[in-house]
Amino acid sequence: MKEGVDIKSILGLVASQRNLANGEILLKEAAASCGEDYKLELIRLPDLKLEPCLGCYTCLGPGKRCPLNDDLYFLGNKIKAADGLILAAPCYFLGPAAITKLWSDRTIALSQFLEEFWDKPMTIIATAGIKGWEGYSLSALVAMMKFLGFRIQDARMFIGALPGEVLENPLIEQQIKEMGQALFGTASKIEDGKCPTCRSEIWKFPQPGLAVCPLCTQEAVLEMRDGKVKWVYGPAGKRFEHLDLEYHFREFLPSKVREYIDRRKEFARLRKPYETKENWFKPPANR
Repeated sequence: MKEGVDIKSILGLVASQRNLANGEILLKEAAASCGEDYKLELIRLPDLKLEPCLGCYTCLGPGKRCPLNDDLYFLGNKIKAADGLILAAPCYFLGPAAITKLWSDRTIALSQFLEEFWDKPMTIIATAGIKGWEGYSLSALVAMMKFLGFRIQDARMFIGALPGEVLENPLIEQQIKEMGQALFGTASKIEDGKCPTCRSEIWKFPQPGLAVCPLCTQEAVLEMRDGKVKWVYGPAGKRFEHLDLEYHFREFLPSKVREYIDRRKEFARLRKPYETKENWFKPPANR
């Protein structure tokens, strides 16, 4: 590190239980490619105590925190303090590791950090054991981080089932170097066919020829030009823009809380017939 040079703080978030799994290795390689003037700190997400969201909306109240006593705010504050993030998550059965969904389900509480998180650069590393079995993993991770306001500089999937196997692919070295350089530099080019707004790989086709990104609502039209299919993109999707996220978390959701309070007796009558005594199975208290 050069004396007098501003040191960038990189927070690496590892979603795998495995020590030195492929994602962790690639994360460290990406961080090293940022240059010598950085400091890498790591959190293994499965080490954190993260509880499922209660759906109580307490955190939507002015100055209110999530009532769950876990590590969510520890994680939020660590992210807030970092200059940039690298997230590494494995694919399990076509989707990202469950700890990422558990974290994502607490987005309403974490939206309290929206201003601090907004436009913070990050890269996303996903790993899968078998090519063709990547499923929706990368797109799910992209959606999760876009809801929190991050600027995704690069997001890629890497293949390797065994710990360290990704290092056997000679092409990966250059790819991961590019990801590291993109974190605080120029964002990587988005491949044709991926959403140009949010980098999702998933499209819906509500009608022939029209594609809609289910994450950000970006639209595209497929046209035949010179015997090839050409993606023609429409206006950028707005779901993850700052004003739209602000409206969703600061106005729409709080308005639904107020509506429920005003209509709670009406909803109580609707729910009353379902207060029957079913047989709910629960695990034994002493396991």
